[in-house]
Amino acid sequence: MKPSLSNNFTISVRHQIWEESPEFAEFYQGIYSVTLNFLVNIMFVPGFEINVNNWPPRVPENIDNVSSKLEARLFTLFFCDYIVTPDQFRAGQQEVISLASAVEDFDNSNLASNVRVVFYVTPEEFTLFSKELHTLSEQTSGIHDYVRISEIDNLQFAKFILSSVINSQYLLAKDKEILASENERIEAVFQSEN
Repeated sequence: MKPSLSNNFTISVRHQIWEESPEFAEFYQGIYSVTLNFLVNIMFVPGFEINVNNWPPRVPENIDNVSSKLEARLFTLFFCDYIVTPDQFRAGQQEVISLASAVEDFDNSNLASNVRVVFYVTPEEFTLFSKELHTLSEQTSGIHDYVRISEIDNLQFAKFILSSVINSQYLLAKDKEILASENERIEAVFQSEN
């Protein structure tokens, strides 16, 4: 089952500052959560310097008390399976990060897997995505608000999701199933029974 535009899944966008306590919200400025079919999350995270001290991301020391933009961005990376971020030198690449040792130290049932996939784009692409995400977040600001992919397939961030994220070899099987059309699910069940 391969998700595609024909499946016409839903998309909602939330600016992460809306999800955080007021005293910490400023650190999440520019981070957007894009949710496909109400279950598959892709985080768009502004750039940050990667170094030996923060890469791969580790369990935040105090998840309830983020004290900087860098901590907020690394915290977001740690807890989301798919991340889009700008990096001029890695643009167009995907990086798979294993959090195995960190996950062993952190017992949290909300962690879907111990692997994260980072999709690198140019800073210019990320700036354009951010503008589109901001506009769409205003349109889907309610908890149950969404648009269909077919309604926004002309937007650059939607094209990127369709071409790079959904077609990634690293898209988790459970997420492929969530994004597959009802006909594909029925066909898969029929094939598994025969």
